[in-house]
Amino acid sequence: MTRFALLAVVALAALAAQASATRAGTALRASAAKQPVATGFFRGRSIHYYDFGPIRLKPGNKVAPIWAVTNGAAGQHNIIDTVPGQSDYSPLWQVNMVTWKAGVTARLLSSAAEVKQAEQAGDVTIRKTGTVVNCPVLGFGQKRIAGFSNGHAIHYYDDGPVKVAPGNDTAPLYAPMNGVPGQHNIALENIAPGQTKYPALWAIVAVNWKPGAKKTLLTSSAQVKKAEAAGLLTIKPTSLVVNCPVVA
Repeated sequence: MTRFALLAVVALAALAAQASATRAGTALRASAAKQPVATGFFRGRSIHYYDFGPIRLKPGNKVAPIWAVTNGAAGQHNIIDTVPGQSDYSPLWQVNMVTWKAGVTARLLSSAAEVKQAEQAGDVTIRKTGTVVNCPVLGFGQKRIAGFSNGHAIHYYDDGPVKVAPGNDTAPLYAPMNGVPGQHNIALENIAPGQTKYPALWAIVAVNWKPGAKKTLLTSSAQVKKAEAAGLLTIKPTSLVVNCPVVA
């Protein structure tokens, strides 16, 4: 039983965003675009992350600050002050806009400390916004979770559940709860390892083999739906949404 399968057991309500998941799946099949990797700064060093854009959240999510310089020097990137492995890390970033004041020569800012020093010196202004973006940081020893898509293996980071508000693009992740050995969760059909552009928010769908059914290894959503049509298993959307960026 996978970790997500266990989580799915405690999900209480049918997923309100299932229609959005269907639309997202259609868009994925029509697109072969790659998920871009952005460069940022963390305490004077370069880091990389996926930028999935703004996210609509319900109260109760853990967020961390990110500083975006509106009129920075050449080579300026967004700045964060926590990374995976630290207790305050979150892939959900509250955007703070940093602007160099008129008459001040912009210089490269590569850490939160430098941003705050520039503010204290009267060189920049900082405006906290209400925008939160979903930007999972790559690397830093994060554990890769195995999954399936269209018959091939994929891997993703498990950044945990997200309390999402209506209006986010999600995609289904099928979680077999009583599958055969070697069974993993199953994503949409065209997710290629670390490259296909896709929604990072996965709406968990619980999959249960019926008593007496001959179980097989499921490696694609098409196989899941075929087994359901044959009366071998049940599919039940849940209210659980998890943040899972696919990595190579």
